[in-house]
Amino acid sequence: MIKYKITRTILGIVLIKSPPFKYPTLILYSLMIFIFTFQSLYSQTPPYYHYTSSDGLPSSTVFDMLQDKEGFMWFGTLNGLSRFDGKHFINFNEKDGLNSVVITTLLHGINGEIYIGNYEKGINILRNGKIENFRSKIKGTNFNTSFFLRQDNKIYSYSSYGRIVFFNENTDSSKDGFIVVHPATFIIRLARLSNGNILVLTSKGIFRIENNKLIKMNINGLPDGYYYCLAERSDGSYFVGAKGAVYQINNNSVINKFVMNSYANKLIYSIYCDKKNNIWFSILGKGFFLIPSGSNKILNLGEKMGLENTQIDGFYEDKEENIWISTFGKGVFCLNNLYLRNYSEKDGLTNNNVNCIEKEKSGKILFGTINGINILDNGIISPLKNKSGKILTGYINDIKSYDKNIYINWASETPEIKSVSYKDLNFHFVNFPSFYKTRSGLYIYGNVGNDIRILNEYKTKFKGTIPITIFGDSLSTNRINAIVEDSKNNIWIGTSLGLCKLSEINIKTTPIKFTKTFFPDNPVLSSKINSIYTDKKNRVWFTGVKGIACYDLETDSIANNLSIIDLDNSLPTSVAIDSKQRIWIGTMKGLYLLDNGKTKFLNRNEGLPSNEILSLYFDDEKNSLYIGTSDGISLLDMTSFDSYVNPKLTVQMLNIKAGDSVYTNYSNLVFNPEQHDIFINYKTISYSSPGSIKYKYKLNDDPWIETENDFLNFLALKHGDYKLQIKAKTQNADWSKTYFLSFRILPRFIETIWFEILLISVLVSLFVLIIIWRLKLNNKKIRLELELTEKINNLKHQALSAMMNPHFIFNSLNSVQFLINSKKNEEANNYIAMMAKLIRKNLDTAGNGFILLSEEINRLKLYLDLEKLRFQERFSYEIILGEDVKPDSLLIPNMIIQPFVENSLWHGIINSGNNGLLTISFLFENIEIDSIISKSLIIKVTDNGVGIKQAKQNRREDHISKGIQIIEERLKLLSTKMELPKPIILEDLSERYVNSHGTEVIISLSSPMYKDISIN
Repeated sequence: MIKYKITRTILGIVLIKSPPFKYPTLILYSLMIFIFTFQSLYSQTPPYYHYTSSDGLPSSTVFDMLQDKEGFMWFGTLNGLSRFDGKHFINFNEKDGLNSVVITTLLHGINGEIYIGNYEKGINILRNGKIENFRSKIKGTNFNTSFFLRQDNKIYSYSSYGRIVFFNENTDSSKDGFIVVHPATFIIRLARLSNGNILVLTSKGIFRIENNKLIKMNINGLPDGYYYCLAERSDGSYFVGAKGAVYQINNNSVINKFVMNSYANKLIYSIYCDKKNNIWFSILGKGFFLIPSGSNKILNLGEKMGLENTQIDGFYEDKEENIWISTFGKGVFCLNNLYLRNYSEKDGLTNNNVNCIEKEKSGKILFGTINGINILDNGIISPLKNKSGKILTGYINDIKSYDKNIYINWASETPEIKSVSYKDLNFHFVNFPSFYKTRSGLYIYGNVGNDIRILNEYKTKFKGTIPITIFGDSLSTNRINAIVEDSKNNIWIGTSLGLCKLSEINIKTTPIKFTKTFFPDNPVLSSKINSIYTDKKNRVWFTGVKGIACYDLETDSIANNLSIIDLDNSLPTSVAIDSKQRIWIGTMKGLYLLDNGKTKFLNRNEGLPSNEILSLYFDDEKNSLYIGTSDGISLLDMTSFDSYVNPKLTVQMLNIKAGDSVYTNYSNLVFNPEQHDIFINYKTISYSSPGSIKYKYKLNDDPWIETENDFLNFLALKHGDYKLQIKAKTQNADWSKTYFLSFRILPRFIETIWFEILLISVLVSLFVLIIIWRLKLNNKKIRLELELTEKINNLKHQALSAMMNPHFIFNSLNSVQFLINSKKNEEANNYIAMMAKLIRKNLDTAGNGFILLSEEINRLKLYLDLEKLRFQERFSYEIILGEDVKPDSLLIPNMIIQPFVENSLWHGIINSGNNGLLTISFLFENIEIDSIISKSLIIKVTDNGVGIKQAKQNRREDHISKGIQIIEERLKLLSTKMELPKPIILEDLSERYVNSHGTEVIISLSSPMYKDISIN
């Protein structure tokens, strides 16, 4: 016999010849252990995902695997290192810091770092997202690394048939070293037990390491020889792989041996024990196998997955209890949701479309497909055959089992076949779409013509039998799809036109009597019925094209659809009730579970072979649910399903891109104004159901938004503070805890308050400037209008000033004539001279807008003296100047006083008939104008004549009144222009004092209306 030893090399597995070993103690212990022989293949295929280089792996040859503390899977491959999040692979090579791309082993560090074994180029370490060299030599010597093992802070690195080196988890290499191995002993694998012992599997048996030396272990019942792998179970026993066998050892003795007769010359390459104590092992180049916990059966899962000739490098169980399998050349497999086991045509089904499932009395499970009957017996699926060994094919509608008699509703190309025996079972073939045998022994056949047949005995020929119509009294196209008897002996008949209940059946009469009940007002029961199911709580369940209905026999009440999520979009096909009285509903989009108001949903994402559920059957004895689909059968183990806890999901931030910058630190994020496009890449890891992950997010106070994307792309965000919340869930899990991300986008200058202030200031300034410009424009227009008006008034005034009052001239000439006639020639000459002088003064100042106050006083005196010559002693006058009034330096508007003086004299004093007094005063007074004290020149013309009221009665319209009017307009014009109060006030003295009379004219000249030339 020739034996082989193995090692990992750059090319994979190399077989090296070694001498045979003997079994000196095998006979001695053969009676002390149980030997389990692998002889037959047990049918089943676990659900799985398969990933290769086509999916993103750097190589389809994967040597080792591990899951880091954040949940990411890492793969050491023939072409570099890869990180996987369930959807995306991120690969690393020499450019990223690896010593080489041949990564043979991976190991967790105590602080979350990952040690990376390069086959021929030492060890790298992945720490804080950066790959660095950790060891390239030990004591100045190169070393190969195929495997790692860590105990406490010490790490062992070795390769098959190589040396064992060790080092501490720090950069200090002074304590690095080698373990001395006898030259004739080849190291194959190291393993650490829970008791702290490190075992070394060699070509000469099993050793343990003590003080850096190998100590041989003498295990009862274990022969010396090559041992290749080891895995410990939770009970303290461990399994070791040899050539063609697996030994189970406990308390230093072999307690079980699993012999692989078909692979007697093939070594067990790797072995693994999961958390549920299932044993997984691979045979060199021949796939992998499973010994289920508590069972001695060996399942060849590799063959079912097409890996029967594939080298399996290793196994790994992640935090979700998925089993990962690494292969040489075929990538990695993730066996997910192991509470499911699938059967297909590869496992012996004649067709993957499974219309019905039934269990017969002895425990065999019968599957009806569209191409025959299949029988699951002791883990093996076999097709039903006739006596000649030919497989019976046909479209199976339904299966009913009564003791050892199995009734098959089918449509076959060989309808002449009526019955077939299989072991102790009798199969009867019914060429009707439906069949049922009641507890009282009635046989009911459902036909396609709206009719059934009820017989006292089973028949295959129906000549002379009377059809019983269901809807109406005549035969018509209406298929009978299902027939079921409830606990109260009612017969429920589901048809293409709806449901009918037959009660009070009396077969002794001819024709048979019964009572029909229909449900025309129920939308589910008045439409096509697909299946009928009775449970242990006196309820009858119906599935149809309009949904699901449940009839309670105790209350005679009907419930529809049962609030199943989105049932309107999925055609229900079947119902089953498990041992916990939970409701399972098969639909054309998946499998629903109703559990006390909670709903779970299973489909391909969870490992079902298809979303189209065609049939259901719950096995109370094995606490399992058989699920028939359009692509095979799935067996759901209820115990495993109920014990499975959905992993708590967490949202992890991968990176954030803002503008051209990528961020991996997510605290105190502040982005510049140009970084207003934010791309956020996050992830929630679920390897058992990666296709069902959903997210929802909320930005500030916006509503929650659901998405299936693992990224968010916010474009053109405004400046400000943002609070992003993200949650994740898988199909049957709750929403995860909220991940919070806060960030701030700084404003552009145009978005700051300073810009707003500046903008407002500019706008306000512009507005003010426009208003000022408009005001100036308006004022200019007003000023031009005022100047024009003033100019006109000045011209009027000048014209008036240039003229003498005709009445005055007429009277003056009469006075001259009177003096000449009276021979008073000298007085007449004086009068004429004074009159000429006055006219001359008027003509000289007629063109001036302003004249000196002294000139105005002289002109007033000349005028009054001239009038005094005329009227003699009938009046007198006085001119009063204030102490601060300097007539030689004050300019006042021209010709504003004389008209008032003339008016007072002629209309006030002369008309009174008394000697009058005319007083003219010039005084300065402080007057408040718009809250400002202004020094004004106050001119008063006071007489003791008849007063204003009497004068108005006597006055005629003449030149003097027009002159006064022009002066008033002129002064008003000046006062309006200067925004000054009313400049002329006329007051009747009789209203001021009792027993007084006369008039007082007050002319107020504010500083703009007089000019002090002494100041200039």
